[in-house]
Amino acid sequence: FMPNSCNSITKIISIFLLIFLGSCTSISHSTFSERVFIGKLSFTNTQSRSNYNVRVNALPEKVIIQIGKPLFGNLLKIEFDHSAGLSFDPQIDNEYLYLLQGFNNKDYINFFNSCFGELNIDKNMFILKKHDFELKCNYQNNATVSVYMTYKTKLKIIGLLKSG
Repeated sequence: FMPNSCNSITKIISIFLLIFLGSCTSISHSTFSERVFIGKLSFTNTQSRSNYNVRVNALPEKVIIQIGKPLFGNLLKIEFDHSAGLSFDPQIDNEYLYLLQGFNNKDYINFFNSCFGELNIDKNMFILKKHDFELKCNYQNNATVSVYMTYKTKLKIIGLLKSG
């Protein structure tokens, strides 16, 4: 009789700890302000043009951009961590990687903070430009931001993201 009651007490304590830890986890997540944007991107280079779905999770210390196509799922995950910088999964072509590495972490922090948190009707555009490469976002309304990325006439990405 004794082993069963100990087993029951252990289960009750385990369940209590699980509920307690779960509630603590949800409380700590709610203190972070996360913004989620969902939209479409049009990618044009000298050879082709493609359309993609995009999801952007803007967290206080990190921005995660997932790019994919319907039925194919995620094709590219771009993560920008404020301390570690940009990372890609899977790795991207060296030509495009070289372009993206032209900006430093501070440039990207300013770009992402402006585009996904600070733009409004008074300050409605943010441009980051070096040489022939340009990143730009434009405030449309409270829930919509348009994004542009261009490199000479070789590469153009245009997108519309809605807060979700």
